[in-house]
Amino acid sequence: MTDRQGKSGQRRLGRAAEAAQARHARRTEALLMLPEAADTLDERAFMQYGQELAEELTGSQISFTHLVNDDQETIELVAWSHATLAHYCRAAFDNHYPVSQAGIWADALRQRTPVVVNDYASALGKKGLPEGHARLDRLISVPVIQGNLVRMMTGVGNKPAPYTDWDVETVRLISDAVWRVVRQRRADAAMRQSEQRHRLLADNAVDVIWTIDFDGCLTYVSPSVEKLLGYTSDDIMQKSLAQVLCPGSLGLALQRLADYQASLAAGEPLAPFKGEFEMPCKDGTTVWTEVTTSGLRNAEGDYIGIVGVSRDITERRAQQAQSRIAASVFEHSREGIVVTNASGAIVLVNGAFIEITGFKQAEVLGQNPRLLKSGRQSPEFYVKMWEQLTSAGHWAGEIWNRQKDGTLYPEWLAITAIRNAIGVTTHYVGSFSDLSSAKAAEQRIQWLSQFDALTGLPNLTLLEDRAAQAFRMAQRASGTVTLMLVRVDHLSVLDGSFEHSVGDQLLIEVAARLTASVRAQDTVARVEGKKFALLLPETNSSGAAHLATKLTWKLAQTYRLEGQELPVTVSIGIAIYPENGADFAAMFKAVEVSMNRARALGRDGFQFFSNDLYADLLARDYMARALRDAASNDQLQVLYQPQADLQSGKIVGLEALLRWHHPELGTVAPSRFIPLAEASNLIIGIGQWVLRRVCQDMRGWLDRGIKVPHVAVNMSPLQFRDNDLLAQVKSALSEFNIDPALLYIEVTEGALMDDSERSDAVFRELKALGLKLSLDDFGTGYSSLSSLKRFPFDEVKIDRSFVMDVTNNRNDALIVNVIVSMAHGLGLKVIAEGVETEAQCEIMRTSVCDEIQGYLFSKPIASDTIEAFFKQNPQLPAHLLRHRKPSRTLLLVDDEPNIVAALRRLFRRDGHVILTASSGPEGLDVLAKNKVDVIISDQRMPGMTGVEFLRAAKAIYPDTIRIVLSGYTELQSVTDAINEGAVYRFITKPWEDDALREHVQNAFEFKELLEENQQLNIKIRASNQELVATNRHLDEVLQKTRDQIEREETSLALVREAFQHISSPVIGVDEAGVMVFVSAAAERLFAAAGSLPGCELAHSLPQLDAAVLGAAEGVRCPIVVDGKPCFVQWHQMGANSRSRGKIFVFSLTETDA
Repeated sequence: MTDRQGKSGQRRLGRAAEAAQARHARRTEALLMLPEAADTLDERAFMQYGQELAEELTGSQISFTHLVNDDQETIELVAWSHATLAHYCRAAFDNHYPVSQAGIWADALRQRTPVVVNDYASALGKKGLPEGHARLDRLISVPVIQGNLVRMMTGVGNKPAPYTDWDVETVRLISDAVWRVVRQRRADAAMRQSEQRHRLLADNAVDVIWTIDFDGCLTYVSPSVEKLLGYTSDDIMQKSLAQVLCPGSLGLALQRLADYQASLAAGEPLAPFKGEFEMPCKDGTTVWTEVTTSGLRNAEGDYIGIVGVSRDITERRAQQAQSRIAASVFEHSREGIVVTNASGAIVLVNGAFIEITGFKQAEVLGQNPRLLKSGRQSPEFYVKMWEQLTSAGHWAGEIWNRQKDGTLYPEWLAITAIRNAIGVTTHYVGSFSDLSSAKAAEQRIQWLSQFDALTGLPNLTLLEDRAAQAFRMAQRASGTVTLMLVRVDHLSVLDGSFEHSVGDQLLIEVAARLTASVRAQDTVARVEGKKFALLLPETNSSGAAHLATKLTWKLAQTYRLEGQELPVTVSIGIAIYPENGADFAAMFKAVEVSMNRARALGRDGFQFFSNDLYADLLARDYMARALRDAASNDQLQVLYQPQADLQSGKIVGLEALLRWHHPELGTVAPSRFIPLAEASNLIIGIGQWVLRRVCQDMRGWLDRGIKVPHVAVNMSPLQFRDNDLLAQVKSALSEFNIDPALLYIEVTEGALMDDSERSDAVFRELKALGLKLSLDDFGTGYSSLSSLKRFPFDEVKIDRSFVMDVTNNRNDALIVNVIVSMAHGLGLKVIAEGVETEAQCEIMRTSVCDEIQGYLFSKPIASDTIEAFFKQNPQLPAHLLRHRKPSRTLLLVDDEPNIVAALRRLFRRDGHVILTASSGPEGLDVLAKNKVDVIISDQRMPGMTGVEFLRAAKAIYPDTIRIVLSGYTELQSVTDAINEGAVYRFITKPWEDDALREHVQNAFEFKELLEENQQLNIKIRASNQELVATNRHLDEVLQKTRDQIEREETSLALVREAFQHISSPVIGVDEAGVMVFVSAAAERLFAAAGSLPGCELAHSLPQLDAAVLGAAEGVRCPIVVDGKPCFVQWHQMGANSRSRGKIFVFSLTETDA
């Protein structure tokens, strides 16, 4: 081969390659353009367009398309190319003819594979062509197969050159592309027609038809939703399930949606579902709907969502509920119910009927109710019953019936006739209740109206009736009647020390002893809790005195109850009719006054009513009437006495003190009118008035810029029995906008004893409001240490009776020290009231009392002078507060002037301040007026010995250093005093001067050391109190924090558990962005990221970039996870959560789903 020939061949090969490449490019371009042509052509034109592309690309002269019917036995010509129609073909379209008659070109259908014939004339089995068909020289026929069926055949023919594999591939590619477009267009058209039909059906349906996607968002809602919920379809389209369902129904819906999602992921069919859901309406009401759901498919049979039908069943549920209630009422009613038909045969009874009558259901069904007849009613009774039942349709009344065992019982029976729509009686319903218990209760109530339930004695009502009879008989016979009132002393103390049942047993025993002590014609009654009355006809004052003496002795005998021996005393008042009263009211008042006089005189005795008592009674009545109008007549006044701190000297509070200024009685002391107010039950109203006035004054001070630390208000024990007390306190605080922390409530020990359980409850409710509680007059009543521990007090007040003589009474001083130590041990503050002298104040300071109140600092002042008082910045004088520099004061106590003079000469050289006294009482008086460091006392003094004097000094002034001078004859008593700590040194007479001076010098140094320690202890105690208060506050805060954390941990555990059962991936992060829980679905979605809990979200999941994390709450943002597209949205945790974290919810896109 020459070079020229070689080069020519290469050029031909190059041109052939270029031509082949051009054909491929042209075919690819045609295939890409094919879908665009479908947008402007109908189906037949589009098929024609496609086969003309095949005709052009293969160089053919004719082309045709046939559709194959589903039976695969007939075919239909649907398209010729324009060239074929113009030059070759005249066959009509849409003709159907059997495949068996078709020629070789139909082998593509028969063989389900492309057919190529390059010599049609010589081909076997060609069978000719239909009339009007184009002449064939060469042929390609390609089948389009879908779902194992041949759907279409496309053919080209009469190419000038033989057909190649490339030609066959071209026809196949174009045929497949054309069929895909045709199939999709047909499916879309069918879907549109189906949707139009379904939408037309849905738009006119009574029930609500809706669809949702697999994310739970509504994609369609029929217009009938407006009748159901009041919202239009547009209002709730695209809303989530959480937005269209009530919270109680949301869980079931989400669970069902999760089940559908799980079935979808597993490739399982979506099962139908029926359930009931509550939905909110636009007007704020709710409706119940019965919902039926199933999977929603597209034309290809793929699930694209869920379709559901909602039917309003609100009325049906209400009827069902009413039916259930009626059935429950019927079955559980405590009244017996029997239903008969119109003939009177029993058709239904309830459980109460069986319980009351004793008959079993099977024994009465079909029977007539007359089997219950007792025989106690006359025939006329039943005639009248049926007359009323027939005419009015109902009857009710009391009737006697018989139980199965023959027992007769009373019952209240009501019968109602049940009529149908036309007024014909179909049934009778009888309901009845057993009156046996009611009759017994009626008798019991009648008895209780006249007798005491505990003792069985007559009560005040029956006593008054019998007294009226006795008075009438005495009046006719000109005789006398004695009325006694016996009060058991100290019963409150007994109730506070033992169980309440012990007090009841004691009263029963007292009642028995009283009854055994009187005659048959006498009456013993219990008229109040601890009070008994004796009505003694034909008894004069002599007989009354004799009986009272007997009763005082007999009732005082020891009582043995539950292993305890209990001593009891009584106070008895006596009044004689008609001398002391003309009627029962006057007599009872007289006997009360005389009984109170017996109590005031020391109890354990009796008193007759007298003229003096009568005058006192009149005065009390007048005062009670005047007191009733005191507040409205502007006669009551509240004064305020400051309370000062013994460390700083500053005012720490005020106590509100009530005063009564009467135009005739003058200024009435509280000790007179407060007991009267309590006895006449006026204290409730007065207490309420005081509380409001105090709050009103406080509001005025605060508005004027006066900062009062707090105000203490006294309350009577009777006020704590008032059920409205808490409401009154709240109302006063609210009305005047007072901080509860500024109000102290002072209560006496009586409030602890009357009803300790109720008092405890009221105290704690007052504390819960923020008020403080103070125990007033501590030590004067009968409360125990356990009571002080039990009740929630903040401070204890030392009564003025202990303060008054504290400077010279050893017992009072001991009591003060015990109260202070005990209160401080319980963490309570101590305030001493009635402090009027510097000596008393000094003792309170050295006893480490916290605060004082009294005339030494300030008298009670009026509210309108408080502002001026506070502007003066009042404080306790500095010398009463600061630690006094030791003056080295020495007290010498001896009844012999010569010894006193000798001791003065001995110690004068040492520079001591020397005071002297000639006896123990005089020494106590000197101590009350002077600050003494060291005491030297002679032992042998008349009246009070040295040891006795020093014991008293130790109790009252425990910080003094005490030395006794004595001979050896009193060694034992002095030794005992030393052992008790009352004596610091025992020095015998005669003494040695230098040794005595050294002992005294050591005593002063020891005293100074003690005072330094005392100051240190005061500081330590103050710090400890602050520490206790701080710890108590921290404990409360810590407990609240623990409770909150426990609640949040519980909530978080529930959330975690809930999200584990939801198929959607969920991740929760805390405020720092750390993942605190990850659902199982989220772990699967981000499996490639490894373990997630405890890791930072942004670091471990880079898919959540700044755009996602910065998106608004609830906005769905697209992300890609492992090449899969999905959406994510976040929600803020609830406002109640301290973590302020976020919840991220992921959902797959529709394509992935």
